[in-house]
Amino acid sequence: MTKVAMMQPCFLPWQGLFELIYKSDTFIFLDDFQFVVQSHHTRNKLFVNKNQVDYYNVPIQKSKCFKLNFNEVLIVDNPQWKKKLLRTLEYNYRNTHFFSEIFPKIKNIISEEYKILSELNIALIKEICSILKIESEFYYSSDFTDETKSDSSRTKRVTELLDWIGANEYLSAFGSFDYMKEDMFDYKKYPVVFQNYIPKSYLQIHSKEFIPYLSILDALFNIGAKETLELIKNGTEKWLDWRERERYE
Repeated sequence: MTKVAMMQPCFLPWQGLFELIYKSDTFIFLDDFQFVVQSHHTRNKLFVNKNQVDYYNVPIQKSKCFKLNFNEVLIVDNPQWKKKLLRTLEYNYRNTHFFSEIFPKIKNIISEEYKILSELNIALIKEICSILKIESEFYYSSDFTDETKSDSSRTKRVTELLDWIGANEYLSAFGSFDYMKEDMFDYKKYPVVFQNYIPKSYLQIHSKEFIPYLSILDALFNIGAKETLELIKNGTEKWLDWRERERYE
């Protein structure tokens, strides 16, 4: 059985994305789907002070990204944002237990000369998978040839990708249900289960009360790769079928 998951490559994503990768045999980066400004495509939350979180951002050329696909969005050509982001990460996380082990690997990726947002995000995701020792077969939706690629709904594209890969089961993000239902996704032809990831608490040196839904870097810096992987493995206790997911509406 081939389990397939797919998602647009967000910047320094939360643990839930890595659960989709971990649980799938094949993961497809939706790199030619439409880019969304002011979303997790360019930013994610981490601590910026005691008991305070805020967004860490990748600056993009906003005037040129209207209605572009993800793999067409350009990063601002100014190395200062990298220095600021890395400096902020180091200032806020240098006292965590695993900072010295994790940070250099992330720094190496961010310091490279990426011009396209999707390429940077994918490189970071793959590096984090390597840190976690998560193995999956990666593909890109842009690999789906232009001669056969549909210009129709997002759900139609998803089903085409499932056909292309030869999927037996589709592992879907929880939030994808709304557009799949609206587009009348054929869940009888394409068996689908929905993620229901519930973040588990872990030690955060910046807060006595656990703050969930941060970038996975927070867990990696605080508790290391081995314990972070355990959080990922146990995130979704029960994957929801179509009817079960529908009851959440």
